[in-house]
Amino acid sequence: MSKISTTIWPIEPHTEAKHEILRKYLDAWLPIITRWNGRVLYIDGFAGPGEYIGGKDGSSIIAIKAVLEHKTNIKSQIRMLFIEADKDRCEYLKQKIRSFKIPSNIGIECICAKFNETLTEIFKYIDEQKTRLAPAFIFIDPFGFTGIPLTLIKRIMENEQCEVLITFMFEEINRFINDSKLWNGLIETFGTDKWKQVISEKDPKKRVEILHTIYKEQLEKDAGIKFVRSFKMVNKANKTDYFLFFGTNNITGLKKMKEAMWRVDKSGSFQFSDATYNPNQPVLFEMGPNYNQLKQILLKEFKNKSVSITELENFILTRTVFRETHYKKSILVPMEKSQPPEIKIKCEGKRRKYTFPSHCIAEFL
Repeated sequence: MSKISTTIWPIEPHTEAKHEILRKYLDAWLPIITRWNGRVLYIDGFAGPGEYIGGKDGSSIIAIKAVLEHKTNIKSQIRMLFIEADKDRCEYLKQKIRSFKIPSNIGIECICAKFNETLTEIFKYIDEQKTRLAPAFIFIDPFGFTGIPLTLIKRIMENEQCEVLITFMFEEINRFINDSKLWNGLIETFGTDKWKQVISEKDPKKRVEILHTIYKEQLEKDAGIKFVRSFKMVNKANKTDYFLFFGTNNITGLKKMKEAMWRVDKSGSFQFSDATYNPNQPVLFEMGPNYNQLKQILLKEFKNKSVSITELENFILTRTVFRETHYKKSILVPMEKSQPPEIKIKCEGKRRKYTFPSHCIAEFL
């Protein structure tokens, strides 16, 4: 992605795909998080102007509309904080927001400043007040790879009810990784210098894999995030542009994000490509989950073992790309029906045939 100097600019297909994931997740997140919390926070760390050339909404306006248009009657206090360092874009966004009628329980603020400096000030205030960050969803979508230190991600995720969606700018990191003047910024972003191992790697695919793996492991181990999921964005040259990394400590959040990602890429490979995107081309064959692949994963893990349905579902959610809706009807039912059966289901009390209550045990034969 080249550096953009104008206040607004044309939207690209991969950005629309990213926004679709964001909107679908917010639609699911809002009723869940507001059900149990009287006050929640949404932060867009690189909010932009809120609009693209041609009038399509930016991420900040998409988030506002997700709140205002939600079918659930949200009574919790929702504070929405939009941070944008570019003054012209920030002022443009403020003007856009003025056109909305905002309910009294929704507070919206635009801050013309840098993301990391603003969040650092917020945490300083929180520490002084001896309080903690409200349950929050924080969208971190920079143009470059600086200004999002891993230490800040770690601090955000110290609150069990916070979640992050981060744009990891692989293409720029890969392009400038040999420039030693930028190494301090890379160390800050990764929280380590392990990325230096990619400098001597000549295979482009391995470079993608190495940098992706290191950042994912840093989010998990250093930032302490329980569940991390990524989505690849491919540019018009058919090369990896960036990854969306989602981080949550809540398995329900993981479930809802996987649902949003599966809706954008129905193949389950979790990627979107500008190179092959053609909105005018009819879809002859709708892509769907590779159920045979999931079955083989389950057999490899549980062959000749017994596992509860709850444990089986958690394995699918946390250790595979598949969703919790993919395994009962398409995997367990055919396995139980086969002759001879490939699984045996044990339940206390009565069980309706070809159903799999959470308390039951599946024995893989």
